[in-house]
Amino acid sequence: MSISYKSRKRLKRLATVLIVLLAVALVCYGAWVLWAGRYILYTRNGVALDMTMSDTLPIGTPAQLPETDKTFNIIYCEPLSQEDGPSSSVVQTSINGYYISTTTLEEDIASLRFQLDPLPAGTAIMLDMKNIRGEFYYHSSLGSKTDKDIDPEQINQLLEFLHNKDFYVIARIPAFRDREYGLNHVPHGLAKKGGNGSLWMDDQGCYWLDPTSDGALGYLAQQLMELKGMGFDEVVFTEFCFPNTDKIVFDDDRSLALKEAATQLAGACATDHFFVSFAVSDPTFSIPDGNSRIYLEGIAAAEIPQILGQVTVSKPEIQLMFLTDVNDTR
Repeated sequence: MSISYKSRKRLKRLATVLIVLLAVALVCYGAWVLWAGRYILYTRNGVALDMTMSDTLPIGTPAQLPETDKTFNIIYCEPLSQEDGPSSSVVQTSINGYYISTTTLEEDIASLRFQLDPLPAGTAIMLDMKNIRGEFYYHSSLGSKTDKDIDPEQINQLLEFLHNKDFYVIARIPAFRDREYGLNHVPHGLAKKGGNGSLWMDDQGCYWLDPTSDGALGYLAQQLMELKGMGFDEVVFTEFCFPNTDKIVFDDDRSLALKEAATQLAGACATDHFFVSFAVSDPTFSIPDGNSRIYLEGIAAAEIPQILGQVTVSKPEIQLMFLTDVNDTR
């Protein structure tokens, strides 16, 4: 069955009219939705249209910039006598401080000046300067790799800013956990039992250095001298310990080995204006007298009086610091 020419023409005109009417309807509906949007009320029972609502938007409260000059508590005790025991009262003080982690250096180094600028002179600023893979965050003369995610030139600019602000600047670096150095200096690492001389590797793919190795200690001393030459006031060694495993070849006294390593490093590099310090978990860890500190990790505030009865440093008010994990890095 064929449709005549006139009928096809009428159908075409009818279709055009319907399309135009549909387009007008859609435009009108969209305009109505935009106009009625201000009267839509969202409640727990669903959505309702309340035509009595005011067209005037409520005046909000302007947002306020957060305070930047905050303090965190460092709690310590005066030296305990045998008569006092661990129940001696705790003396609490507050200091300003700021910790710049590897994550911050990789992701947000550009905003650090803005955050640090309001802090007063003398504020302690701690920076990560090397990772456990053995990658430096600055141009090192030791020939080791630099972290590909951190620009050493930006580190230099940040350090210049910190020195100009007269901050107390602390470098934080791993000591005996170093994948790159262990990979290229096998004789100075901790061998694996039954490994035919190969080094033991932890679950993060890192090798550990031997604290009794002259080569390993010389390498750490070179890092200390580099950081001292860059203007740092203090260096804190993390991973200043043996790995928690019985699968390494080391038959000597581990505590004595660490004590002698700390003595050698501090004796060779510490001065009146440069501290060599150690982040550890053992409160009985022994360090040499002089410009050296221990940083105890994972200690709750309530445990501090008892911990003070175990420490062996001669001046805990100067040589003892507590590191606590908090969300605010300041």
